[in-house]
Amino acid sequence: MKPTKSCLAISKNTFIQYAFGFLNALLLMLGFSFAIKSRYNNRQYRRYAPVNGLILSVFFCLPSAMAKNTQYLQTNTEKKQFIQIQNSSIEAAIKRISLVYQVPFVINGVGNNSENKVNIEGLYSLSAALEKMTRQSPWKYAITPHGIELSRAVKNLPNTAKSNIDEIIVTGLRASLDKAKQIKTHTVAVSDALVSDDMANYPDINMAESLQRIPGVVITREAGEGRQVSLRGTSPDFTLVTINGMPVLANNDSPMDSRVQKQHDRSLDFNVFSSELFSQAQVLKSYSAEQTTGGLAGTLALQTNRPFAQKGFQFVLAPQLGKNEYSDNTAPRITGLISNTWGNWGALLSASYGKRFVEERGANTIRWRAITPTGISLDALAPEVQQSFANNEVIMPRGNRYSLWRSEQQRRGLNLALEYQDEKSSARLDILHAALGATRNEFHLYPRGDQSTPIIPGITEFVDAQLNANNELVYSAFNNARVATESRSQDTKTTYKQAVFNSAFNLSEKWSLALLIGLEKSDFEIPTSNKIYTQGMSDISIDYRADRFFADIQYASDLTQRDLWEMREIDLEEYFATTRYQHGRIALKYQFTPNLLWQFGAEHTTFDTQTLSIYQTNLLLDAWSTTAQSLPMEYTQLVDSHPNVSWLGLQTHDAIQHFGIDPYSLTNNVALIEQFDDDLTEQKSSAFFTLKWQYKQFTVVAGSRYQQETTDVVNEFSRLEHSNKHVNWLPSVNVVWRPSLSYAVRFSLSRNLASPSLSDLKGYAEYDPTDQVMYASNPDLKPYASTNIDVSLEWEARDHVSFSVTPFYKSIDDFIAPHARSLTLAETGLENKWQSNNLSDSSVITLVTNQNAESVSLLGFETMLRYEWSYLTSRWQHVGLIGHFNYTDGTKNYYNNDAEFLFQKALPYLSKKTAAVTLYYDDKTLSGRISASYRDNYIHQVNPMTLQDEDETGFHSTLYIDASFSLQLNQQWQFSLEAQNLTNQREEQYSDSTDRAYNSTTSGRTFYVGLLYKY
Repeated sequence: MKPTKSCLAISKNTFIQYAFGFLNALLLMLGFSFAIKSRYNNRQYRRYAPVNGLILSVFFCLPSAMAKNTQYLQTNTEKKQFIQIQNSSIEAAIKRISLVYQVPFVINGVGNNSENKVNIEGLYSLSAALEKMTRQSPWKYAITPHGIELSRAVKNLPNTAKSNIDEIIVTGLRASLDKAKQIKTHTVAVSDALVSDDMANYPDINMAESLQRIPGVVITREAGEGRQVSLRGTSPDFTLVTINGMPVLANNDSPMDSRVQKQHDRSLDFNVFSSELFSQAQVLKSYSAEQTTGGLAGTLALQTNRPFAQKGFQFVLAPQLGKNEYSDNTAPRITGLISNTWGNWGALLSASYGKRFVEERGANTIRWRAITPTGISLDALAPEVQQSFANNEVIMPRGNRYSLWRSEQQRRGLNLALEYQDEKSSARLDILHAALGATRNEFHLYPRGDQSTPIIPGITEFVDAQLNANNELVYSAFNNARVATESRSQDTKTTYKQAVFNSAFNLSEKWSLALLIGLEKSDFEIPTSNKIYTQGMSDISIDYRADRFFADIQYASDLTQRDLWEMREIDLEEYFATTRYQHGRIALKYQFTPNLLWQFGAEHTTFDTQTLSIYQTNLLLDAWSTTAQSLPMEYTQLVDSHPNVSWLGLQTHDAIQHFGIDPYSLTNNVALIEQFDDDLTEQKSSAFFTLKWQYKQFTVVAGSRYQQETTDVVNEFSRLEHSNKHVNWLPSVNVVWRPSLSYAVRFSLSRNLASPSLSDLKGYAEYDPTDQVMYASNPDLKPYASTNIDVSLEWEARDHVSFSVTPFYKSIDDFIAPHARSLTLAETGLENKWQSNNLSDSSVITLVTNQNAESVSLLGFETMLRYEWSYLTSRWQHVGLIGHFNYTDGTKNYYNNDAEFLFQKALPYLSKKTAAVTLYYDDKTLSGRISASYRDNYIHQVNPMTLQDEDETGFHSTLYIDASFSLQLNQQWQFSLEAQNLTNQREEQYSDSTDRAYNSTTSGRTFYVGLLYKY
């Protein structure tokens, strides 16, 4: 008798897959348990403990590739779903299949009314449904990691000479816009996306500028390019950025004090990365429990290039040559990609290199202040002006600088991807390396006398003055006034390294498992940051009457003459910051029924950061104040590119060495070194579950996340070691209702977190002995917690014509605000560093720290329109427009340095109105577009330390216009021309709500010409 096959019998390969899957889960959980167990052990071990199990897991599980786990191809192609399509066109049928199987699609070509209608009813796998749909039709399909690609099978078409089919092949930007739309359609959460062609075909130097095309995303700029991303009117700290599935961070800074130097925060600086390294970006604006927390405003998920995105051999080389109008040097850029797939295996290597010569030109102040000059006669001024000075009513501009910031930047990027896929399993290793290095030289010319005015007490003559209606000194003239220069040189470098291993496999028809393990490290270094000052004397006039944000400053003396100047002082500085992320995630899915999917998993993240600052200031100040020192002629430098005036600067490092000081190593100098360092470690462990239910036109994803996090802080002026612990439950519900193929309504209700700023947790303590007030950071701060409501109404009128409106509301609890209380120094837990101020442990002081004390709400909406004239004839059918408009409103309370309430104003970084629009033409040969990005004015900060001068500082509105053009020369070669900042937009930073001049700069227009070769 033939033996009956047992239902429990499994093949050897299946058994191995089960074994490796079990080992994956076991080793990852061991890693988590190591982290928890070592919670009370030594700090150094605890920091890296979670990785022990994770690395073991990678080592053992790498041979077992797991189920295909692309973000948008959510179901296995062989999983059967019930589908019913009756007498539908090919376009309507593929849309219905896309919705049922939750797979994005793109159509290359258009249908014909004479074609057979599609009729399908029953249980089908995706591939079987597509096979039935395209059988006996002039269409063919392909299932790729990005989704379904449907195109005409040319061999089945009738004789084209007799055919009345007007075929339109959708390629380039239009195809990428279609893919981005499908990503949005098939994500249950409220989201928007960009894909590779969309990003690469805009004239964008880095990722930040690409992302501003997404509704709700605005950027800050530095050195003429995008740097940080702000989402929905919130601080960049509130946007979580992931690359290949794990949270990441990389910092650099601005050379300008007004834009914050040595900025160390939680916001990723996107100018580290060139956009060519990435294949897609998705902004998840509503939260779901399976997402990593931290993106209170939203999560920006980036994905690097992958080999199976386009099967077979791929080779791309794209050299470019650029020129900025402010530089005499050319700017080379080159991007290359080589990729291949061999059966189930694939490998990809992409690289990018760019060099830029940037110059920002501007005028700025050191804020404005009510000043009554001393040591100078006011007799030459009008009587009413004299009286205003006597009443201390005159607001004088301080500093009044002309400035140049020059930077030679080099940006490098490298992406390596190794991938395995079969019918039931996949594995992928992504390695990303990026570096942004810069040599900066800046030169400033300004009156630097008493209180940063031109006045030298007892010497300067006040010749003339005019006040405006606000008693601001808009015109002034002085004889024998102080004039000074500052020359500064910096070397900066940000280095980013990341490795992520993703794997997933099907345990059975109902069970599947996914695993992610990632490591990331970023270093920001300023090994040299040196300033050297000179001073002289000249007659000066300062005039803000014609342009209130760019003063006309006239100097009577020839500022290029060496005899005018003498040495003043030298400042040296070094700065280093390091951040590390270690991230592990495991998730199990169980398919109860074709319409019901259950997912549960666990996640652990360790974040660690250290900073070190070293200073030597006022070097040789006393010696040069006593004995005048002339400039070293061989190290002088003519500064002649400012549009208003030329002056004599110094070659900073060489001039400093000339005076016997080592500019490259502070420890080699005899002067006192000031040093500040700190260390912060955060660990987050969480478990989550979600339930996905599909019923007719409804899709519901509901779940919750339990998260426990600890924070350890070490600070020279804080507790030697302090640890806190917080626990949160984060529920979420996301619903999609599709009443028809043309309409979709999304609703989301969720709760999410954002960590406090790094400075609030680990800033330095400062003591004011006059008022006996201590200002300190607070490592006990809880995360910000937000309750979120998101709604999205989406309408697709026809192919390439769509509109959406997305209102949202956020109620943010545990918002951080300053709080003052009286207690003894001993009760603060701070080490006594102020004994020289007669401060003892029993001294009663006022301690001002930040606390989780308030609530803030945020309300707004986003709109997006895409419109193509595809129904027209001739070339007009290739013309399209895509744009968005966003409105956001939200306020918070602001306080002074003693925690006293001041006023309520808009949140920092909140621009009420933002918009972007692109008009494009795109066919098989020619592509061109012009883009405009608008950002409304916004508050940058309210600084309690500068309230004497200003109640806020912020930026005026901007409108940046870019353009690009490309011509397909043949199947392999493409020519491109790009233009950035066509209007040479001026960045205006204002001081005070009365809108006074602070810092205004321009960075010039930039043009690139290039070739692209593709094999």
